[in-house]
Amino acid sequence: MIAIGIDVSKGKSTVCAVGESKKVLQKPFEVAHNKTELSGLIKFAEKFGGEVRVVMEHTGVYYQVVAETLCASGIAVSVVNPVLIKQFGNNTLRNVSTDKKDSMKIARYTLENREELRDYTTADTIRDNLKSFARQFNFEDKTLSAHKNRLYALLERSFPGIDGLFTSPAKPNGHQKLIDFVIEFWHNDCVSLLSSAKFTEKYRKFCKKNHYNFDEKTVAEIHAISRENITTMLKNDATQMLVADAAKHVLSISTRVEKLRSEIIRLAKQLPEFPAVAALYGVGETVAAKLIGEIGDVRRFESKRALVAYAGVDPGKDDSGKKVSVSGKISRSGDALLRKAVYQAVECYLLNSPEDEPVYQFLDKKRSEGKNFYVYMTAACNKFLCIYYGRVKQFMDSLDSPKATIPNNSNGIIPTVIVKDNTAFTCEQDSAIPEGNTSGSQDFVKQARIAGNSS
Repeated sequence: MIAIGIDVSKGKSTVCAVGESKKVLQKPFEVAHNKTELSGLIKFAEKFGGEVRVVMEHTGVYYQVVAETLCASGIAVSVVNPVLIKQFGNNTLRNVSTDKKDSMKIARYTLENREELRDYTTADTIRDNLKSFARQFNFEDKTLSAHKNRLYALLERSFPGIDGLFTSPAKPNGHQKLIDFVIEFWHNDCVSLLSSAKFTEKYRKFCKKNHYNFDEKTVAEIHAISRENITTMLKNDATQMLVADAAKHVLSISTRVEKLRSEIIRLAKQLPEFPAVAALYGVGETVAAKLIGEIGDVRRFESKRALVAYAGVDPGKDDSGKKVSVSGKISRSGDALLRKAVYQAVECYLLNSPEDEPVYQFLDKKRSEGKNFYVYMTAACNKFLCIYYGRVKQFMDSLDSPKATIPNNSNGIIPTVIVKDNTAFTCEQDSAIPEGNTSGSQDFVKQARIAGNSS
């Protein structure tokens, strides 16, 4: 086997080739990330013939252009976690780190761990794109929450109590009734100075223009509260600029959030594990896309404990001599966005109390033992990830079975495939279960249950 180690950096990579006897076949050289030099890299890899394995680190987004170019040419490519490379072969007192040394280290790692390396595939490209979009979605969603809080603070001065009269969620295009309302009626006096009949007519036109349902009860409540309110901001051009512009800013960010939501769901549905993830209790399409985006292919983890450690919800240990810790704080050294997505899923168990779900049973047991909120919620997150690993991995393994086929339905969603007694059958699903919605979830999970909960 010929191992080609590539140390990737921005705009260029350093390449080194090592043979079976750890003999350096090609000293490290640099390759720029452009068509000409990457084509030369392909020819360099092909000239060795036989079994060639190219390995590089998962360094941000810089590796993708190299990995995808080589993979498209039929060359075996693997992408590994930089931590594994860093911990490999540190048997020297010198702390030397250069691109040339790192490329040789990656090549030696390839030879030592050839049996454990996975091929980089186009599905990994989809997962990488999903991860990028999911992280942008999280960023925009967090920004949206901050701007909403700022808008509500302004409304408390210009139109107190108005935010409590609108509870409808955002539309798929990002518009929300409250936001559209305060853009037009940005101050309490915009309503209170009108008669009930005039405001009713204006509100009716507002609902028609923005495609909202008209409700006379809501009209009466808005008009009544406006007559009783005491404002601390004057009705002038400066206030209109402050409140209306803040609402328009929220609307703009909300539109981007919903577009990103649609995109991450579309990408997630292209991956084979989506039906198995969406079938988990309390996991709807958005949370399923987040989980898949952050976890990737679950088979890359050797055990459920590895996945728990990757999320950073594994209990820490700090023993030394006579000091033996019984239970320490979680490591928090893993993926923070994954912890957030898992927490959102576990919240559904807490809110809906499904007695027959193992995650809730474990959560309730810890709560009955007198554990505080943080402890039992963290324990439930740990349990959820163990079940996620068991069910999704078994589902993915079933797809690799020669007996299993995956017919697509009319919605483009891959139905669940279960292999039992050497016979493959499918469980159709029209749509994923929304977050926090337990209606129909138990029936579907029972039908599409993958044996074992890996608890």
